[in-house]
Parts: sequence; structure tokens; C-alpha cells
Amino acid sequence: MDCKTCNGALKAEDIIKCAACNNSYHYVCVGLSEVDFKKILPMNKIKWKCPSCKPGKKKMNTGSPSAPGTPSSECGTSHSMINIDANAIMEHFDSRFNALQLAISSLKTDVNDQLMKLSATVNSWEAKINSFSSSIANINVQISDLKDENNKLNQELDQLRSKLKDISDNNQRNDQWVRRSNIQINGIPEKKGENLLNLVRSLAQKCGFSISVDSDVDFVTRVAVKNDADNKTPKPIILKMHSRYKKDDFLTLLRKIKNCTARDIGITGAQSGNRIFFNDHLSARNKYLLNQAKKLAREKGYVYCWVRNCTVMVRRNDQSPIIHISSEQSLNKIV
Repeated sequence: MDCKTCNGALKAEDIIKCAACNNSYHYVCVGLSEVDFKKILPMNKIKWKCPSCKPGKKKMNTGSPSAPGTPSSECGTSHSMINIDANAIMEHFDSRFNALQLAISSLKTDVNDQLMKLSATVNSWEAKINSFSSSIANINVQISDLKDENNKLNQELDQLRSKLKDISDNNQRNDQWVRRSNIQINGIPEKKGENLLNLVRSLAQKCGFSISVDSDVDFVTRVAVKNDADNKTPKPIILKMHSRYKKDDFLTLLRKIKNCTARDIGITGAQSGNRIFFNDHLSARNKYLLNQAKKLAREKGYVYCWVRNCTVMVRRNDQSPIIHISSEQSLNKIV
């Protein structure tokens, strides 16, 4: 395609076409500068008319271009030839502005919707948080009340423990008190139809103690040992006397009989060589304390561990003080 004015080849970036005559031109050939050409909007390019087709304008010289150095009328008329359709520009801007307004309105609607949803969510969470805070406050009050109640219960528990300890100590003292007049005799073989009162008389005669079984003896009997699985071991004999003081005197003399056996008091048979032991009749608690004291005394090198008047005692040597064992705590004195 050639330019109608200069008959030169046209390039796409230089073409401007007349809407009336449909002829194509170089933009410079119709008096447009590069700046003016680029200012023409696309919507106006399709309406552009060449100078020859514009009303009241002289026909364009379609001959060869002016020789160099010849003054050209193009320079004086370049600005007047710029075709700008103000209405089209306004319509274009109105259209773009309306589209922008619609977009802004749509965006505003979306933002308002999102803000309303966000506000509803915030209100919902605020209500939940307030409810949660109220619940926490109630829980704190309940915890405080529970702490107060727990403190009261702990105080009551301490009081009950103290009372229980007092009751237990009293029971243990009473348990030993009722045995204060008893002598426990171990090692005498059992025999069917045995007369335990005669055995007591024989023991009194053996140690030189004067006794009247009718007035001095409350009762005498054999007792089973708790959890004793050894049926071959004779059951202990418990002698209860009316007078504690006579019981103490009798026990003191019996303990002086060294290596006394059943044969020494007239008992014959397979177990007649058994050694006989004489002790206070201890309560279960004092028996436990005695066993623990003996164990600790052996471990710590104590020489003496014995019972006097139903009280457990230990002593490291002849020069050491006597330690009375009356409770589990007192066992800690054996060091």
C-alpha cells in the first residue's frame, strides 16, 4: 500500500486513513507531526478526514512533495489539522467514569457486606468471650469456695487424726494395762489333760517363790500365737495373777533360773529338753517394738535389749544411758 500523497510505501506505524475518501497517507504527508499523530485517540482515528475531504478546505496537492528548502504550508497549518472530537473524548471518559463508578459501587457493596459479616462475627465472639469470662469468674469463685472448704476439711482431718492417735495410744496402753499382771511362759511341751496349775506350782517351787494358786492366781491358760504356722511349737502359757507386785516378784525369780528346761519341772517326753522362757505378757504393739528394737540393737552394736514392767529398753553398754522404747518414733533414738 502506497501513500496517496508521496506514493511512498506505508508502514503500519505511520498510516493514517481518511474516513471520507478511504485514502491512506503518511501522517507527515498530511501535515501532522509525530507528537500530534500520537495524540489522536483510536476512536478519533476512525473518524479522521484528510484536508481535501474536510469542508471549506482546499484540495491537497497530491503531486510530488516540495523540494528541499522550499517553504511548506504544512508547518503553519499542523495544529489546525489536529482532529480532536471533544464529544467523543467526553463520551469515552464518561463511559470509563461510569464503569469506574460501577466498580467502586460494587466494591463498596462487597466491603459493606464483608464489614457487616465481620461485625456480626465480632459481636458473636464478643458475646462468647463475655460468657467465657463470666464462666471463668464463676469458676474462680467456686475454686475459692473449694479452697476454703478444703482448708476447713484439712483442719478437721488434722483434729480427727490427733483424736485417732490419742484413741489408738489409749487403746494400746489399755491393751498393755490389762496384761500388767500376766506372765508369758514359752517352751513347755503340750500334753493332753495337762494341769497348768500344777505346772505353776512346780515353777514356783523351782525358783523358791511362795504362791497360793487359790488366792494369787486369777487364771492360767494356753493361747494360740497369731499367724503361727508351726504346729510343732508349743503354745505359750499365760499366767494371770491378782497382784501385779506378786507377778513382778515371781517373774524376777523365774528369770534367775538359768537354762531351765521342761525336764527340770518334771515333764518327760520328746520335748522335755526344751528350754523355758519367762517374759512379761506384751501387747501386739509392744511385741512389734521389741522385735524392731532387737533388730536395730544388733545393727547398731547395742549390747542390751530387754523388757521390764512391760516396757522395752535398750542400752549400748554398761556406761550408756537406758533408752525406753514406747513408740515407733522412739526407735529413732537407737543410733
